[in-house]
Amino acid sequence: MINFIKTFFRRFFATVTFLTIIPVPGYHPTEEDIAHGKPYFPLVGLAVGLIASGIARGLLSFAPPALVAAIMAVLLAAASKGFHLDGLADTADGFCSSRPREQVLEIMRDSRIGSMGVLALISVLGLKTVGLVSLPADKIPAATLFAAVAGRCGMAFYASISKYAREEGLGKTAFRYQSPWCSIWTLGFMAVTGYVLFACRGLVLAAAVALFVLLWSLFTRRQIGGATGDTLGACEEICEMLIPVILGCAYG
Repeated sequence: MINFIKTFFRRFFATVTFLTIIPVPGYHPTEEDIAHGKPYFPLVGLAVGLIASGIARGLLSFAPPALVAAIMAVLLAAASKGFHLDGLADTADGFCSSRPREQVLEIMRDSRIGSMGVLALISVLGLKTVGLVSLPADKIPAATLFAAVAGRCGMAFYASISKYAREEGLGKTAFRYQSPWCSIWTLGFMAVTGYVLFACRGLVLAAAVALFVLLWSLFTRRQIGGATGDTLGACEEICEMLIPVILGCAYG
């Protein structure tokens, strides 16, 4: 039991340092921590969401909702050190290049951002902001919280059902040790969180995110034969975006 608790906290804090900008002294993710880290993604999303929603509540006490919505969109991106946005941009550049599979993978490996990557960044950040602005002010903190949870749950689900597309790469470790139990835990956590925050609307949101991830996995498999670290980051950003956008339509 003691060993289980030690392993739980070691991998949880290692996953925090791997997925977020939050420093945890003494915890540095190893390959094994990353490989076994998927079940901890939802918990990390909850931690990020609670911090972000708390900041949103504080800001709403003196700042206009539109400004708070913009700050939340930036804060969610900054929480992941911008890595997921980088993956989104690289994915957009590669997939929109209309090149063969191998060339698409090479374009995605290039650290430079092209025009489609810039468009993807502007679109996702803009839609997050507009979606949050469309909500009643008192719903912005809860929407921010659930967006953070849905983004990390979407990542874990995607990594659990997709195969790695490259022979080698930094993202390969995250796709090891796939298990149906991880998918069940991830989807269940997202559904329960959604229901607690938004009742039946939350269940619809969770179902929409799950459906998108399934389609995204099929799409990336067709395009490049599987998934990469970039498509994993893109998945997180799009899942995160879906929450304020769908909620904005529901409350608008």
